[in-house]
Amino acid sequence: MRFSAKQYAKTLYDLTEGKSKSEIEKAVADFAWFLHKNRKSKLVNGIIEQFRKIYNQEKRIIESEIVTRNKLNKALEEKIKQYLKEKCKAKEVILKNVVDESIKGGVIIKIGDEVIDGSVRGKLEELRKTIT
Repeated sequence: MRFSAKQYAKTLYDLTEGKSKSEIEKAVADFAWFLHKNRKSKLVNGIIEQFRKIYNQEKRIIESEIVTRNKLNKALEEKIKQYLKEKCKAKEVILKNVVDESIKGGVIIKIGDEVIDGSVRGKLEELRKTIT
């Protein structure tokens, strides 16, 4: 039977949940040895990505990409974090600010597969579609 990266990640999460630092280190080392021994090392990147998703979901952490014309200042970053905490019922929000001068102004918020486009470029595109 073949296991997916997601199944391995869930197993690793279960092995480490609620454990001390030393127990986690041993579990991860044993898990890495198991993957190596069973020639599953090529799955490591996928397992890491899936583990991050599982961990974030279980701990109610969301990761969001914020696209702006200029770098966000701390006050605006905190407002966006608070908005996303409330909207997604999250305990913690991790923001990655990406600067893209082509959006002209406003903000694009990406959370997983969801995109909230409040950019000037996006609004102009909506207007263009409406009038054509």
